[in-house]
Amino acid sequence: MITEKDLKKIFDTYYTKLVSFANRFLTTIGEAEDLVQDVFIHLWEKENTFPDETSLRIYLYKVVRNKCYNVLKHNKVKHKYAENTIRSLEDNNLFLKEILEEETVSQLYKAIEVLPNRKKEIIKLSLKGLKNSQIAEDLNIKLQTVKTLKSQAYRILRDQLRELEAIIYFLLA
Repeated sequence: MITEKDLKKIFDTYYTKLVSFANRFLTTIGEAEDLVQDVFIHLWEKENTFPDETSLRIYLYKVVRNKCYNVLKHNKVKHKYAENTIRSLEDNNLFLKEILEEETVSQLYKAIEVLPNRKKEIIKLSLKGLKNSQIAEDLNIKLQTVKTLKSQAYRILRDQLRELEAIIYFLLA
């Protein structure tokens, strides 16, 4: 087990070397320093034992290498996400599609909120993916009642969402 005194000695011996090694792969010295500090915290918390100095040295360099690799993989994912986001913001068609989706969902939920309570419950449960038979069971009503109320709710929603058709037409024109 590594004592506090041992850890200090290991830190003093390897910290600078490990930071330099990590900085070969990472973009900033601060990032390399943080990573190496994490390695020492991990070393302290795991209570590892090493048969000799060489095993310890190999362990430290491998852990730093693996952590650098993980940081680089994570940065690659972040970079790719940022590129896709920028691309989607630059694409007018995608921009309009996003607006349409947002407006559609918003209008749908506004329309649902003004439905009578039982119809509102049924539509919300339908949107959660429940089948008519499951809704009937959950609400303790007959299957035919669910079908009738759902049909009436759809009719009301269609009438209320005609306004949305005008917005869609405007955006697509």
